[in-house]
Amino acid sequence: MPLVPTDDELASGVQGLSLGGNENLDVEGKKHGGFRGLLRKASASMRTRKRRHSHVVAAVDRPQTAWGKLRTATSFHRHSRLMPTSFDNEGPFDSHEELLSPIPGIGNAPPIIPHGSGGAAARATAAAQNDYFFRNRQYLMVDEHLGDRESGIGIAITTADVVESTEDVSSNGISRVDFIKHLPSELGIQILKHVDQETLRNAALVSRRWNTVSVTDDIWRTVFLRDQTKTYATSKPVPLGAGLGLPLKGSDWKELYRIRENLHQNWVAGAAEAIYLNGHMDSIYCVQFDENKIITGSRDRTIRVWDMRTYECRLVVGPPEVVSNPDILIGDDGAPAHYAIMPDSNRAAESTPKTVSYPIYHNQSILCLQYDEEILVTGSSDSTCIVYDIKDNYRPVRRLQHHTAAVLDLAFDERYIVTCSKDVTICVWDRETGAMLKQLRGHSGPVNAVQMRGNTVVSCSGDFKVKLWNIDTGKNIKELSGHTKGLACSQFSDDSRFIASAGNDKIIRIWDANTGVCLRSIAAHDNLVRSLHIDSVSGRLVSGSYDQDIKVFDMNTGSLLLDFPKWHSSWVLGAKSDYRRIISTGQDPKILIMDFGMNIRGIEKLES
Repeated sequence: MPLVPTDDELASGVQGLSLGGNENLDVEGKKHGGFRGLLRKASASMRTRKRRHSHVVAAVDRPQTAWGKLRTATSFHRHSRLMPTSFDNEGPFDSHEELLSPIPGIGNAPPIIPHGSGGAAARATAAAQNDYFFRNRQYLMVDEHLGDRESGIGIAITTADVVESTEDVSSNGISRVDFIKHLPSELGIQILKHVDQETLRNAALVSRRWNTVSVTDDIWRTVFLRDQTKTYATSKPVPLGAGLGLPLKGSDWKELYRIRENLHQNWVAGAAEAIYLNGHMDSIYCVQFDENKIITGSRDRTIRVWDMRTYECRLVVGPPEVVSNPDILIGDDGAPAHYAIMPDSNRAAESTPKTVSYPIYHNQSILCLQYDEEILVTGSSDSTCIVYDIKDNYRPVRRLQHHTAAVLDLAFDERYIVTCSKDVTICVWDRETGAMLKQLRGHSGPVNAVQMRGNTVVSCSGDFKVKLWNIDTGKNIKELSGHTKGLACSQFSDDSRFIASAGNDKIIRIWDANTGVCLRSIAAHDNLVRSLHIDSVSGRLVSGSYDQDIKVFDMNTGSLLLDFPKWHSSWVLGAKSDYRRIISTGQDPKILIMDFGMNIRGIEKLES
């Protein structure tokens, strides 16, 4: 082995010692003549070291922490003159002191690594920062939840809620946060209110926490009202951000959604069960109903009140000679005259109603009626109307008398009672006193139907015309022309935007109430259209005709949705509907209940 190193060996050895030195050292050596140049450079470097001020650092056994490893990795570069640009040191800093270890960063910032310390120091830096953050984390967490993290609504935030990690970092570096898990329950509820029912059902499968929040009644109530109705028939919505507390337990809105969805499918398919109520002795001209009762008026001069749930007849009100007749209660076969024929064709709900006669009564056919929670008003071929107190066993309060011919239709609100007649006039009455306030004239034929919304009255007549009136001034404000024969019925939508009319030309016309423009014309039936009803919630238009058909149309498009031909054995005289049923009456003395929810489990929960 040679005792003197070669030029190449010296060059490689000096270069290996110069980890943080001049990178151009080998170039300099070659520039000054190979071996001699390298010796001169090495000599100059050693003289420079001797002139530097240095501190002796005693070797200390350091624990094998991340910070200790970082100091060890950088300790070979203890002569660096680099100084941090920003460093809050607890004591004075000597600019001549050598930096023997990495400098802690400010707050959560990474430590400052002396120049040229290599990859080992960088790795140790990351470990040291994590170690530093872990040692201080418990204090940060205590500070976080003492103030702003309190919900202020009585929901405790536990230590586990605070300390547990809130993020999951995926392989592509995107943070994924389970917001339902870590947000207060009331905020999670508000978020999930904005998804559809399919997403909501899938959300319930994510975890127990998601399931707990996603089945909250308040969420399903919002989804139910948004998806299952076109208008909110409940109280006005709560303003956004007002009272975002946990909802009180109430109805099972998720179950209600299922029931309503099943009911909707039955409407789409036309899957209705037919129940026929028997008891009247002649044609039934008019009907109105709610969740508890059905009230009918007939050519037999009686008013009958039926129980909606049991289908039993509860009360018969009429002239004394009618209600005292034994045939009104007992049929020819000796069985009760009031009963129901169920979908399986079996006879059920036999009943013997209470009969009553008052001094004020109709002595001819009852052609029209309307009721609310307080009063019932009927109109008759005897040219009068009678107002009854519903809460006092339907006792008559007063008779309204001014028309000179049959009262064909009527309507009322909290202020007025409006009646129309074969005498071609419309009368406006004070609801409280029964005084006649004004008479509206303008039609040249019998006024067959009347409705009111606010201060606007809509009427239709045998003169082919639909007219709109201002009830306060008594003036005719609009006339709708287009029908080619006499009109028998009209309807005014609940929002006062649309009017539907029909009659002897077999055509249903839908009008824009504001402009008077005919929006669509529907060739509906094969005979006179006798009855119309608009369900403003569902957008369904129900019609009944002398062709014995009941049909359902879409108000928006005019398309035929359902057709029930010959469910009556004679003319259909009246038909009304709600969310669940169509109830119609006709020349045959039977009440037809078409129930689309009869076989749906829990359907009674929709009654509210």
